[in-house]
Amino acid sequence: MSVTLFTCAQAQTDTTVHIFKSGMAVYAEFGLLPNNKNIRTELSRLNIKPFTSFMGSIVLARRTESERWFSEGRIIIMNSTNYTKDKDDKKAYLNGFGIGTDGGPKLVNSTRWNVLIPIGADLMLYRLKIKNNGSATISQVVQNPSSFQPIKLFTGNINLHAGIGADYKMNVMPKLYDKVYLSGKATYHLPILGKRKWKGEDVTISDLSSLKLNQIYVQLGLVFFPKPGPKKWGKMH
Repeated sequence: MSVTLFTCAQAQTDTTVHIFKSGMAVYAEFGLLPNNKNIRTELSRLNIKPFTSFMGSIVLARRTESERWFSEGRIIIMNSTNYTKDKDDKKAYLNGFGIGTDGGPKLVNSTRWNVLIPIGADLMLYRLKIKNNGSATISQVVQNPSSFQPIKLFTGNINLHAGIGADYKMNVMPKLYDKVYLSGKATYHLPILGKRKWKGEDVTISDLSSLKLNQIYVQLGLVFFPKPGPKKWGKMH
């Protein structure tokens, strides 16, 4: 009886593993922030060099898929700053961190291509950091340390996204990986919590424009599916 139950459980596990496969993905994600002209203008008026309109992110994801569906859990590390080397100028740096998920059907699943409809949501926290970038003597810093400390403001939102994606199935590194995809997506992101005010450690900023995040993002990266390991259970005698 016990042997029969074990055999059934093992067969069910093998079937599940066969239906769903898991792998890891690394993406570069790019977008523009053209809707944030107001906040950039306000920073410039205060003699603060604003962050650029270009946004770049590194996305680490865990991909799970079947013949007809896919899903991903995501960690997003975002950066939008100016890379100039000007000294003695105040600069604004915009960064973000978040977690999210997306998934959807596969419209096409051939020997070479997947065509996907990704739909999901990301929970994001953004930081606006204003740095002095100036030079000073040690006595100036000691006598007036607050003048040389960076200003850090935070805001957050939940971004829904949907779009279209494609995987190109490459036959590379077959000794290490079962499958490797070159994967790309284009998605539109829409924040759902409305306009969020910037907040400091113990203050809410009343007159700085909120961060507008609705835009199109383009994502490109690699998905790796490792070869299945040896079975945990051997044959019963």
